[in-house]
Amino acid sequence: MNGIVAQLQQAWDGRTRREQRMLAVMALLAAAVVVWLGVVRPVNDWRAEAANNHARAGAELVEVRTALTHLAPAKAGRARMDARGLEPVVVQTAEAAGLKLTTGMDASGRLGFRAAGAPAAAVFGWLAALETTHGLRPASLSVFENADATLQVEGAF
Repeated sequence: MNGIVAQLQQAWDGRTRREQRMLAVMALLAAAVVVWLGVVRPVNDWRAEAANNHARAGAELVEVRTALTHLAPAKAGRARMDARGLEPVVVQTAEAAGLKLTTGMDASGRLGFRAAGAPAAAVFGWLAALETTHGLRPASLSVFENADATLQVEGAF
């Protein structure tokens, strides 16, 4: 190790004062580039990515809050429907979807329904419409396929 240092010291001493200054400036610039590429740029990239993540999270928060404010009227509408009865709403929306329902009380005391020979698109469109417009989801749902590619659906709200 001392041999390498001695050779470097001899090479340095063999240079003129001007060459020594130029080599020192070059070493300083090379060190600055290494620090820039190895420390400063990664830190700046990390900060920019953190800022983007923060902005994205803020936008998602706004979307969630907007969705929650849109759900509040649906919950209020469901409370109003409980007071006046679910059956008329369920029957009217089913008829609008082209379904013939049989309604009644199920074993647990909820509003039960049954549709036989119903097209799949009509059944699932009706259930989706009930959820989006009135906030109603079936508490139980059984779906059986008939031989003629229609469905037999039973459930309760």
